[in-house]
Order: sequence, then structure tokens, then C-alpha cells
Amino acid sequence: MTTAHLPRLLLAAALFTIITGITGTLACDNGEKKVGLPPAREGAAAPAIPGPPPAPQTGTGTGAGAGPAVTTTPSATPGASHYVATALPKHSAELGPKMSGTLTAVMVEEGDQVKKGQILFRLDARGIRLGVSQAETALQGATINRDNAKRELDRQKQLADKGTISAAVLERAEAAFNASVNGVSQAEVMLSMARHNTSDSSVSSPIDGVVAHKFKSVGETVTMMPPTTVLLIQDHSVIELRTRIPESTLKHVKEGDIITAHFTAVDATREAKVVRIQPTVDPLTRSIEIVADVDNKDNTLRPGMYVEVELSPPPAPAAPPAAALAAPPDAKGPVASARAKQPAAAKESP
Repeated sequence: MTTAHLPRLLLAAALFTIITGITGTLACDNGEKKVGLPPAREGAAAPAIPGPPPAPQTGTGTGAGAGPAVTTTPSATPGASHYVATALPKHSAELGPKMSGTLTAVMVEEGDQVKKGQILFRLDARGIRLGVSQAETALQGATINRDNAKRELDRQKQLADKGTISAAVLERAEAAFNASVNGVSQAEVMLSMARHNTSDSSVSSPIDGVVAHKFKSVGETVTMMPPTTVLLIQDHSVIELRTRIPESTLKHVKEGDIITAHFTAVDATREAKVVRIQPTVDPLTRSIEIVADVDNKDNTLRPGMYVEVELSPPPAPAAPPAAALAAPPDAKGPVASARAKQPAAAKESP
């Protein structure tokens, strides 16, 4: 094939390609079905695209540096604000041993009601009782030594009066007697300490309350240093509420005010009295903590419950009475003066 025939071959290939394309287009127009999406129906809404649920529109968190948590619970009082509070026991005491030893008896269980002064647990006191016996024996020996020194001093004084002994011998007898007296005093102190240690082997409750937690059982070893907590006693007769409010609300709250506390877990609403307002404002969140007490004589409420505190809005200023708005009859304002001048002008006109 020579180079002269190349243009003819290229022209023929181009014509073949054009004819093939036209034939395919005619075939599609003669009834072949196109593959694609179905046509949209008239009036139909666009299908919803699944996705993550929207974020809840709640207050800020309660972690470190977070401001007051404001809830959106509807309130019966228009304009009232709700804040999440923490429920705590009014009084709480962690009890540990006054000495190191082994627990021999724990007389209470979790949930038991206790009274102030009630014995709660005891430690092994056998070694302490031996110490008391030893101190008593030492006191008896010191007393005998004192009595002997007293008799010896009396004899030396009689001999000194007769002039049969020197003054140095008498002074030695007096010193021995004084030392024996000090020995008796020391033995008495040691006995008191031993008996006091015996009382330290038992621990009593410092408050009226309930056993919230029991951390140790009979047979376990407990120490005074570092301190070992055996029982946790809490007073639930009064529940303490702590919540943080914005500093802008502080002007509407003062000590002694009555606020409303909602305990949603037990479906209870109680009145709480503001007993304390903390003296400082958190500079990060611009909030301040208030403390309120709720009576719990029926033992319905529990520390740790979810609580919403409702703060009522400030009272609206009282509207002035209608009589104060009306001008008095003898008012001498501009209108009254103008009205008073009108009859005088009428008289001068004739």
C-alpha cells in the first residue's frame, strides 16, 4: 500500500463511524427502554434522609468549670427559673478506730437507725486489759514504796531530834520519800491511760442518723494511722440542697427565702429554705452557690437524688392607685390655670 491511498482509507473509516452512530440512535427511538430513575410523582414530598438525631437543647454541663445547669421543665409559676441541685445529707460522719487492732464486733448493718452515743463496733481489747492490770500492779508497788519511805522518814526525824544522826541522813530520807510520792503519782497516770485505752476499743455514734455504708467486717485489721473508715453515718432528717445560679440572679435571692424543690424520682415537691449563700463568685462561670435545707421527717428523700430548684421571679412593682393618677380639684397646673383665665377673659370682652 502506497501513501497515496491513505487519505481514502481514513475517509472511509470516518464515514463508517458516523453511519453506525446514526443507526444506534434510530434503534433507541423505535421502542427501546432507557434505564434510569423513575419519574417523580406530582405532589409527593422528598424522601427523608436518615441521619443522627438533633442535639438536645439543654443547659450546660456540671463538670469542672461548667456554669449553672438550667433546665427547661415547664413551671407553674410564670417566669420562674429552674436549676439542677445536688442533694446531700445535713450531717455526715466517717467513723474509724481510736487505736489499731482487730475488729471483734460490728453491731450494726447498712440501713440501721442509730442514736447518738450508741456503741457501733469494738476492737480486740485483750492486750489493753492486760495493760490495765499491769498499771494497777505498778500503782500498788508505788504505794508500798511510799509507805515505807514515810515510815523511814519518821524514824530518821526521831533520831535527828535526839541528835544521834547527822542532817545529811535526814535529807536523804526526805528525798527518798518525795521520790516515792512522785512514783505513786506516775503510777496513777499510767493506770488512767490504760483504762482510757480500754474505752478507746469501742466506738460510738456522734450523731443521730442511719448507717449509710459499712466498709469493714469482723476479723479485719484496722489502723488509727493511716485512719481506716469502718462506718459512714448520715443524718437524713434534713436534706441539704446545693445549686449554682448566675450572678445576675443574686439580687433576687437572700438568706431566709423559701424556694421550691422538685424531686422527680419520688414525684415530690417540697419547700426549701435558703440558709447560706457562698461569699465568692466563680470567675470562670460567673455563678455562685446557694445552700438550702429541706425537711425530711418522713424519710422519703435520699441524698444523691436528682433535684430541680425553682426560683420565683422578682415581684413586679405595684402600680400606683387610680386616685394618685387623677389631679386633685385644687390643682394649679397649666390646664387649671388656663381654665381659670377663661371666665375672666369672657367678662372683659363686652
